Amino acid sequence: MNFPPHDPTRRALLKRAAVLTTAGAVGAGFGAAAVLPARAQSAPAASASSPASAAAPVPAPGPASGAVPAPTPTPTPTPGVHQGAWRDQSRLRDIPWRLRLPEGDRPVALVVFSHGLGGSLDGGTEWAQAWAEAGIATLHLQHPGSDRAIWRGGLQAVKAALSAEQLIERGHDVQFAVEQLLKLQKDGNGPWARVRPEALGMSGHSFGAQTTLAVAGRDFRERSAPDLMASHFKAFAAFSPSAGFFPGGIKGITRPMLCLTGSLDGNPVGRERDGRYRRAVYDTLPAGAKAQLWLEGADHMSFGGGGERGAGFGQRLLGRERDPVPEKLAAHHAALIKSVTTDWWRWRLLEDEDALTRLKSPKGLDPKDEWLQG
Repeated sequence: MNFPPHDPTRRALLKRAAVLTTAGAVGAGFGAAAVLPARAQSAPAASASSPASAAAPVPAPGPASGAVPAPTPTPTPTPGVHQGAWRDQSRLRDIPWRLRLPEGDRPVALVVFSHGLGGSLDGGTEWAQAWAEAGIATLHLQHPGSDRAIWRGGLQAVKAALSAEQLIERGHDVQFAVEQLLKLQKDGNGPWARVRPEALGMSGHSFGAQTTLAVAGRDFRERSAPDLMASHFKAFAAFSPSAGFFPGGIKGITRPMLCLTGSLDGNPVGRERDGRYRRAVYDTLPAGAKAQLWLEGADHMSFGGGGERGAGFGQRLLGRERDPVPEKLAAHHAALIKSVTTDWWRWRLLEDEDALTRLKSPKGLDPKDEWLQG
């Protein structure tokens, strides 16, 4: 959605965004590589069922300030992974996607995943691989305007991408993607035929977590704000979410929501240096269908699920070094995130009673880790 420069709706949303984003409501996800591909919307749209190996390569521009040039690797085709881009003609916007399916031919639940600020289709890959092993598919989306292309402009461009307009575009990306996958599933189109339309979930990291909250029904307290809710989702998981100074709108989210954060999960481009402020999301959600995994020693990168390739670039632009503790605890954190989120999806999307039993007391928690349900 594009507003004219002097449109009152745009002014109202940007005014609220100045608080909701730069003051901590929108955290940044820094899982992108230091060498950036061209903007996603410049890539030609691929067919809805094209495999990853058929996706058109995207040339990389020069590195952002401070980055070390490196060759762009050629992606290796992965079994069960399909990739392409959809064209939303109403917004003249191309939305890259990557579908990761479990082995076999059985019908599957599916989770839509939204990357963090400056991220790409690689965001959440580690989690998606674990979910696929448990029989759950993942549809990764890439959001032009807040994806890895912003790194070309350095820190100023990164902060500029933290806007209400980009959040709106992301929400509409998700709504459009759901429309497309449901249509393809109904038509029995290739791999989409396996998707169970009654078993859809939504997840995302950082700015993707903000997208998840918006799609789940967060009220931004502006009459002119567009409706970003997507009603087809049964449950949600927000990696590194944040509530900002106006958390009240979160109270309207009644569908199941899992929050994941930790003691060092600060805002990479903001003032918050630890994760305590992120607890407000779980605390504000209405009682009944919410849960939270708190990991001692986990930082923002711990929840990205995209590996260490280029991770922390935003922090380095600000001269911040990563604390060594999350690296030492990486295997522990990853194992817990995989097991808890997998059981969350299996319970909430597939009504797996064994998963529900495991979630009553997850195994592997350290003394200072926390698992909350309320």
